[in-house]
Amino acid sequence: MKTSILIDHEPVADGGFFVRALLRIEGDPPKADDRVPLNLSLVLDRSGSMAGEPLRAAISAAAMLVRRLHMDDVVSVVAYDDEVEVVAKPATGDEQEELARQIEGITVGGMTNLSGGWLRGHDLVAENRREGGVNRILLLTDGHANRGITAPEQLIGLTRAATEVGISTTTIGFGPGYDEDLLQAMADAGRGGTYYIEHADQASGVFEEELEGLLSLAAQNIRIGIRPGKDADFVRVVHQYPSHADGDELTIEVGDLYAREPRRVLMEFLLRPESSDAKEAAVAHITLTAHVLTEGGGVQLHTIDLPITLTPEEGGKADPTVRKEVLLLEAAEAREVALEAQRRGDYRGGSAKLREAIVHLEAGPSGDAELTEELEDLLAMDTQFRQEQVAEGDIKYMKQRMYDTHRSRSSSKGRIGRTGRE
Repeated sequence: MKTSILIDHEPVADGGFFVRALLRIEGDPPKADDRVPLNLSLVLDRSGSMAGEPLRAAISAAAMLVRRLHMDDVVSVVAYDDEVEVVAKPATGDEQEELARQIEGITVGGMTNLSGGWLRGHDLVAENRREGGVNRILLLTDGHANRGITAPEQLIGLTRAATEVGISTTTIGFGPGYDEDLLQAMADAGRGGTYYIEHADQASGVFEEELEGLLSLAAQNIRIGIRPGKDADFVRVVHQYPSHADGDELTIEVGDLYAREPRRVLMEFLLRPESSDAKEAAVAHITLTAHVLTEGGGVQLHTIDLPITLTPEEGGKADPTVRKEVLLLEAAEAREVALEAQRRGDYRGGSAKLREAIVHLEAGPSGDAELTEELEDLLAMDTQFRQEQVAEGDIKYMKQRMYDTHRSRSSSKGRIGRTGRE
C-alpha cells in the first residue's frame, strides 16, 4: 500500500493561506498465485414490484456473474419475495454446474421481504467465511421493502453490524423506481459498492467492475484520522465518507482499497496569518490504519503517520491534480444542488448551479478525457433542466454519479443508467 499527499495553497485576504491537501492511497495488485478467495451470496428480489424488465435484468446479471466466477470461489443464491428460498447452498463451481440455469428459472412472486432475503444470505456467507478473502452479500433489488424489517435505519443497521464480522454488502438497484437512497446507505454502512442497472444489457459492465474490484482487493477497513496542526484550522473533508469527530480529530471510514481503483481524500485547511512567514508551517497530521493483504493470503494491520507541512514564505502553489479533483467534486456538488432545486420545482435554479460548474470546467485544463466527459454530461443535464424534462431515470443517474465522485470511485456508462443519453 502506497500513500502520497499533494498540496495546493493560495493566499487569503487576512494574510494566511487556504490549503488543500489531496491524500492518495494506492494498493498493490495481488500476484497471480495469490488470487483473493471469494465467498459470495447473491440475494435476488423476485417480488411483484420487480416484475418485467427489472427482474429479467436481475436474473441476467446474476447468471452472468456466476458464469464468470473462478471454480474455487464459493457462491450461494437466495431468492425472496414475501418468502425466502435458498436456490443454491454455498459451494464451489465444481459442485454447481447447473447454477446459472437454476437462476434463470426464478419467477416473479409477491411482496418484498428484503430483510429476510438479506439475513439468509448473511447466514450463508457466515457459514463459509474465508479468512483473507472477500465475504460479501450482493443484494439485487429495487429496495421496496414491505415485509419483515422495513424501517430504513434498521436495514442499514443490519449491513453495518455485518461488517464487524467481516461481511460486506454491495447493493445493485434495478428499474427506474428503485430506492437509491436506501440502497446507497445500506452499501455505505456495509462497506460495499452500489450500482444502478436500468437495462439488462448494462449488467456486464457492472459485474465486470465488481469482480475486477473484488479480485484486486489490496486492503480492508481503511480508517483515516485527521488532526489540524498547530498553525492551521481544519475546514472540512470535501469527499463524503462516513465520519465521526472526537475532540479536534475527525475520523473517516474509507472502506476497502482495490489495486485497480486508488482512494482519494481531499481536505481543506486555513493556515493562520501569524504563520505566513514561517519556513515550515504545521498544517495537519494524518494517521492511516488498514488491514493490508500480504503474500500468501495473510492480513497485517498497518499504521501510517503522515504530517502535512508547507513553506508559506514561498507564496501560493497550484497543483494540477488537486485542481482537477476540485473540479470533479464541484460537479458532484452541482448535481446535488440541482436535484434539490428540481424537487422544489425550481428548474431554473438547478440549471444555474449546473451552469456554474460548467463555466469552471470550461475554464479548466483542456485535453483531459475525464474532465471533458464530465463537461459533456453536465451540458446534457443542463439542457434537460432548461427544458424542464428531467426523467426519473436521469435523477437516479445523477445520484449515482455524484455518489461515485464523493466516494472517489470512477463513473462509467457501463456502471450506471443514462436515460436519454445512451
